[in-house]
Amino acid sequence: MPMRAVVLLALFAIAAAASTVLLVRYGDLEAPLVGRKGAGVVDDRAALLESAERASIADHHAALLDSHDIDYRVLTVATGTDLERTAHDYFAEATVGARSDGGRGLLLVIDTAAERVRLEVSTSLEGVYTDAFVAYVQNRQMAPFFAAGRVADGVLATTELIVGRAQEADAGAAFSPPMAPRSMGAGAGASAAIGTSSDPSAELKRQTQSVHVAGLDPLQVVESYLERMANRDARPDLPLYSRDTVAMLRNWVVTAAQMDNVARTYRRCTVDAVRIRGDAAVVRYRVDERQCAPYFLRREDGAWKLDLATMSSAIRFNHENQWRFRSQPAAEVAFAFEGWRIDRNGFPHASSR
Repeated sequence: MPMRAVVLLALFAIAAAASTVLLVRYGDLEAPLVGRKGAGVVDDRAALLESAERASIADHHAALLDSHDIDYRVLTVATGTDLERTAHDYFAEATVGARSDGGRGLLLVIDTAAERVRLEVSTSLEGVYTDAFVAYVQNRQMAPFFAAGRVADGVLATTELIVGRAQEADAGAAFSPPMAPRSMGAGAGASAAIGTSSDPSAELKRQTQSVHVAGLDPLQVVESYLERMANRDARPDLPLYSRDTVAMLRNWVVTAAQMDNVARTYRRCTVDAVRIRGDAAVVRYRVDERQCAPYFLRREDGAWKLDLATMSSAIRFNHENQWRFRSQPAAEVAFAFEGWRIDRNGFPHASSR
């Protein structure tokens, strides 16, 4: 099968962490159960993934195949040998793309010994997973997870990013990174340094910018948060966050790609309502804009703070990045969804009344 190989050489550097939309941990991402359809899509020779993680990737493979006709596979090795040759040979031997009607194959290869990652892309997907996208994934998404020793989380998070890119492509959107990626040099065989800023002074300015919440209403707090995400401010102790959120984020990995995704996603959504009752508030978006989950806030020390901790336990996302409640809205925020109908799976709908 004809293919174009995109090489990603990783010099893994340290970064902070969290989930793709800073709401759910990676293990909580959902996909349809597919039985044997997803069998054999994960070849974990490095013994990197737990069984539940392998199953999650297999389920996302099925979602990519069903919704986007993409045959996505993952191979992990711990050899430190010629990754290019390994990836090329495996792509052919495993007939990656054979399960796709259009021969659309995608192979993610991770070598834990050499700390290198490679993506093999079939010719039919070159316009979707471009060199720019792959460089962006490696520089802004994968590297922090390797640096933090959470490679399995990184694979799951990158899988979600791959799904998101497929959705954009189906909608006719070309990949346009928020910041121009470092040049990969001549062709696909170039290497890229990971975790370094092209403008350290600008990065420092973003990280040290003062953030104030005194006097802000709930919507202004959310807007300030989205601005921080657009500026890739991964500090876990921003004044915007509730105490429980600060405690939670200290244990999460937040990547530049994730923050870019938050800012880009919510920029497309329309605020439907801001509801306040006592010391609780909710900023919600139009019910048909399923990629934009509502934001919960609580009043602490006289100021409104984002309550991402409660959101993390209450909200889930399916394989199409559509949000739903884990069950029904928690009692403290249920008032904000009066007038919506929540189905038995937790998905919101406009009331039929």
